[in-house]
Amino acid sequence: MPLPVLSLASATAALRRGEVVAYPTETFYGLAVLPSDMAALTRLVRLKGRDTDKPVSLILGKAEVVSSFATSLTPATVRLISLAWPGPLTVVLPAKDSVARVITGGTGTVAVRVPSHPGARMLADSAGGAITATSANLQNMPPARTAEEVEAQFPQGLAGVFDGERAPGDLPSTLVRPVGATLLVLRRGAVDLPTLREWWSGEIVDA
Repeated sequence: MPLPVLSLASATAALRRGEVVAYPTETFYGLAVLPSDMAALTRLVRLKGRDTDKPVSLILGKAEVVSSFATSLTPATVRLISLAWPGPLTVVLPAKDSVARVITGGTGTVAVRVPSHPGARMLADSAGGAITATSANLQNMPPARTAEEVEAQFPQGLAGVFDGERAPGDLPSTLVRPVGATLLVLRRGAVDLPTLREWWSGEIVDA
């Protein structure tokens, strides 16, 4: 039996019950739980077969929510996210003490982005401002681009799929970490280096 396609209301209700919901972004499909729900976060990690020390990134409904999870937002960082979001740029920032260790992976940092996919933003907004953004795949398996690919890897354990449209599935989000005047590129992806240079006036280096 195929995974049910959920409306915004039913997907939000499932998240509030502590269930896991798949959803498309402008890159690949992601798996959502509420970042404040420890039981759901544990369920998510087990479902994916992830290492517990591997951080879980977050998708935000709007840029203003970043201050609920991150600290030390320098003027250069604020400029970067104002230019990059909504879009496929994930930014690693110092995490607030209130952010769960499952999210930070014990690193003291949190990876966040506001996607350009309107449905993903709507789901995050409806759920309270943020949802997890870990890709919809088992560890060491390719990320899913369609609801069918999600179901092939997760025949059980999901409440359903929000939206159900195909994700572009080209490149993952670019992952960066501002450190002083330097922008560390932790993973190359959908945002290329020339674009990063337009957004960041300091040095940009591959980490």
